[in-house]
Amino acid sequence: MDSLWERLIDILEKESALYRDILDLSRHKTNIIVEGKVSELEQFIGVEQKMLLGVGNLEQQREEMVSQLARHIGVPADQFNISLAIQQAGESLRDRFAGLKDEISCILKELKEVNDMNSQLIEKSLEYIDFSINLIAGDPTDVTYSAKKGKGKDKGGNLFDQKV
Repeated sequence: MDSLWERLIDILEKESALYRDILDLSRHKTNIIVEGKVSELEQFIGVEQKMLLGVGNLEQQREEMVSQLARHIGVPADQFNISLAIQQAGESLRDRFAGLKDEISCILKELKEVNDMNSQLIEKSLEYIDFSINLIAGDPTDVTYSAKKGKGKDKGGNLFDQKV
């Protein structure tokens, strides 16, 4: 039974390390977004996608391990959580589970904050780009020049007919 607990701890440690790497990558993405380096951002996103696939694989392994442990201690797998693991694991493993719980929680909280900030930065960049395009292209419904002032619609047209 201890070997099942050990394998679950091993999986959680690998997940924690991978989440930490994703957090570091997200922090670097913040700088890339601020500097407007689109090609580098694309590269970071590609690396991040590979890391997320790794998290998905580890999650699948974790779910299989949880199912085995849940059967072994006689609880439904959907009711098995880290708090129950802390209670059911042997004395020597409780501290490791508790430490992993805290570590993963902190990493995921910080990752959410960094990703929210990155999302806001990207949104602001897109708003700025849209604003710039509108300045250059003009709004087709605005009258920017009229040969006959005050007489109906603009016949002169805009510098650009459509937005880019």
